[in-house]
Amino acid sequence: MSAEPVRRKVTLNALRRKKAAGERITSIGVYDAPMAAIADRVGFDLLVVGNAGPMSLLAHPDPTTVTFEEQLFLTRAVSRVARFGLVVGHLPFGSYHASPAQAVESAVRFVREGGANVVKCEGDRRIAPHVAAIVAAGVPVMGHVGMQASRRVEQSGFGIKGRSAEEAAAILDGARAFEEAGCFAFIAEQIPTELAARLTAELSAPVVTLGGGRVNDGVYHISGDLVGYSAFPIPKNRGAYANVGAIIEDALTRYRDDCVAGAYPAAESDVHMPPEELARFERLAGEKRAGNEPSDPAT
Repeated sequence: MSAEPVRRKVTLNALRRKKAAGERITSIGVYDAPMAAIADRVGFDLLVVGNAGPMSLLAHPDPTTVTFEEQLFLTRAVSRVARFGLVVGHLPFGSYHASPAQAVESAVRFVREGGANVVKCEGDRRIAPHVAAIVAAGVPVMGHVGMQASRRVEQSGFGIKGRSAEEAAAILDGARAFEEAGCFAFIAEQIPTELAARLTAELSAPVVTLGGGRVNDGVYHISGDLVGYSAFPIPKNRGAYANVGAIIEDALTRYRDDCVAGAYPAAESDVHMPPEELARFERLAGEKRAGNEPSDPAT
């Protein structure tokens, strides 16, 4: 029987080798320690702490209300348990847009305080100088193109981006600018498969898609959507492999009902005092109530 291959921490070069060899890159969005630990045991190249985490776990209606500290907090939780997957910390809305200096400060905090191995930035050619500053400071950057939730107003809401030739060309231009700025990889979200194929073929950096078809270097999905665990409806076009939400709801319902009926906890789980200790306790408790100084013959 051959020995299991030794697992090592995923590196940027490992991702580049996978693209060159045509091997699939695996990635998943994780936002808390239990899910991250499971995902890391299963084995994913990228553990992405995206902005869907604060939405799913903290009930933000959209990413623009997510604070820097909240995103940093979730990244810290994931990085504490991740041993092998590359931890990608998503810089939230407003944390890198003001200036290259702000971008560097935010990225450095995600690495130093959050434990992220790399950071992820949304944007286009206008944000590329900020990305370049982060890379120059020594923090690797993963780009995010296509549907960018933090820019939903500018992009006219959520949904597929790049259906028109002009919009697809703008997305490609933004990706080119990000790669020129030093991005090592991309997530392309909610784009037509033709655009995903063009990005994958043209960019030397690996391209992972979310809602972008199968012509890519790998796909990305959000763990909560995969298993049916979210405060919001699960997107129907992305597929799910389980519905733990229903299992949890059933378990909580049965627990509540057993509490009301007095059936929980079960009698067999009771812990009892030894008879001699119970007798001593009753004597001590009685003397205390009578106002006398407790006397314990055993001592």
